[in-house]
Amino acid sequence: MELNQIYQRDCREYMQSLPDACVSLIIADPPYGISKQKAFSDRSHGVITGMSESWDIFGSDSEYCDFTRKWVSQTKRILKENGSIIVWGNYISIFKVQKYLEETGMYYKGLITWVKRDSPPNATRRSYALSAEYAVWYCKSKTGWIFNHDNLKRLNGGKQMRDFWDIPKTMTKQEYTKHRTQKKYETAERLVVGHSRKGDLIYIPFAGSGTEIEACIRNGRNWLATEMEKSYIEDFIVPRIKTAMKMQTTTNY
Repeated sequence: MELNQIYQRDCREYMQSLPDACVSLIIADPPYGISKQKAFSDRSHGVITGMSESWDIFGSDSEYCDFTRKWVSQTKRILKENGSIIVWGNYISIFKVQKYLEETGMYYKGLITWVKRDSPPNATRRSYALSAEYAVWYCKSKTGWIFNHDNLKRLNGGKQMRDFWDIPKTMTKQEYTKHRTQKKYETAERLVVGHSRKGDLIYIPFAGSGTEIEACIRNGRNWLATEMEKSYIEDFIVPRIKTAMKMQTTTNY
């Protein structure tokens, strides 16, 4: 098992190759299953093009649930006894993920809400404008999990870290990629700093734009990551890795 590598592989397959109890933290930002194959029409706004990424399109809800069950079912085995898994989701997918996390027998510890005040309005005007994403946290063991309260407090300007994160969605020029569902760096850094220690190994099943990898490098963590889209690896992730490795570790967390 070679550390600090990105692999173009399906995480469901890759996790089977990992030994038992080898990672301290899993940070997963899986497909939410919200993409549409075709644009939709609205009488107020005309044709609206939303998410249409192929990796996020599933033929049915049962297909999405089967996909989710398969990757989640392998996570407990590869976690160390004091390890955690944190999974991102939207207001629908997060409950599906939680169902399968419960099936593993791991222990629920909390739900983080990331509110994005600069999110776009709801074009259909048929429901609330969505301005939040959620991260559910589970631990492998009932006691002894890693949670670095004081480091998170320092990262939060001396204030105790809350489970409600008011972080703008807008990216800086240096951070921005063309990935449609890119997370802000601050969200990844909080998870890395809060739930692992320096030198620990973190697994990132859906590397996407490489945000979590950058947070690992800049905060002195080892990492393994998988991503199915070759273009994401070449265009987003590898450049971010090179840039992050040129920087000195920015924290003492």
